Amino acid sequence: MNLIQKYIKETPNQLNKIIKENSSLFSNVINRNIDRIIITGSGTSYHSGVQMQQIMRIKSGVEVDAYYPFFITPEFLRGNNQRTLFIGISQGGSSFTTYDAMKIAKEKGCIIATMAGEKNAYIDELADEVLTVDIGEEKAGAKTKGFYATKLNLLLLAEQIGLHNGTLNNEIFNQDLQEIKQTLSVFPQAYERAKEWVEKNKSNLAKLDNVRVVGPSSSYGDVLESALKILETCRVPVTGYEFNEFIHGVYNAIDEKSTVFFMDDGTEPRLTKMLEILGQWSDKLYIVNFSGTGDSHSIGYDVKVPKDMQTFIFPLLFQIMASTLPELRGVDPSKPKDPKFHMELGSKRYNH
Repeated sequence: MNLIQKYIKETPNQLNKIIKENSSLFSNVINRNIDRIIITGSGTSYHSGVQMQQIMRIKSGVEVDAYYPFFITPEFLRGNNQRTLFIGISQGGSSFTTYDAMKIAKEKGCIIATMAGEKNAYIDELADEVLTVDIGEEKAGAKTKGFYATKLNLLLLAEQIGLHNGTLNNEIFNQDLQEIKQTLSVFPQAYERAKEWVEKNKSNLAKLDNVRVVGPSSSYGDVLESALKILETCRVPVTGYEFNEFIHGVYNAIDEKSTVFFMDDGTEPRLTKMLEILGQWSDKLYIVNFSGTGDSHSIGYDVKVPKDMQTFIFPLLFQIMASTLPELRGVDPSKPKDPKFHMELGSKRYNH
């Protein structure tokens, strides 16, 4: 078992720990009468915000949007921002771009919160509210546990805000917590199912190149993160698309060298036709879903998960691929290609 696999297996226990601590972590911020939440971060941090923004809107009852740091300008934050909670997310807590976006937001009157993967992070210097994500140790360059933990932290924040302002009642809040716990209870089963599939098919999968990951809008953050995990570990070109964006031009690039993974939550009726059409050009088409079926071109996690909680299972296959396939290509998936990259580029204060 390599380092990434170790961290993936630790995920359910770490997330259950976050659930136990959530009421004390958010006890202060929920009293700030927030009417808007802006989330920013890069890479995995941004993907967590994109994935959770819709369910956060539903649970909190306030406006929630995720943006890359480069979107954040003084002009973007015109107006009264006194009740805007601006959350900077950084897995290592040291991203200069996230810090700079937070600085602009602070100057424009926002309430600044941070979600870093460790305490006393660089970005915490600007924070009015430090909402540290209790990830536990995660030293691998390609983050997996941190992605799930950040998503859960964001969801629990929204739940606590909703409970405070009346969007949720105690019954719904407790039901949501039970659904999260139910999902985490089947996480190990889904992990073993996906790991077994990857082991069985790894000789073919290790040859992948020119990869596309495609999924529904409800899983867009997971699509982006899944593409990133394969890209940064296997070190091949990978891009992620929402289904409707994929059909607007991207399909033209599919040929016999292409590999396409479809994340299927059962909401896209055109998927069967899409597979039929793309099958004319590539035989490397794969479906990922929650069914009990599986063959060389499809993998079902074979677990029952509430729709809103599928995000805590869906990326598993891609994370396992990211931990397994690189070694067949002569790459250590837990280590960046250049461990000093961010220090040399000056993009992070510390080299995490």
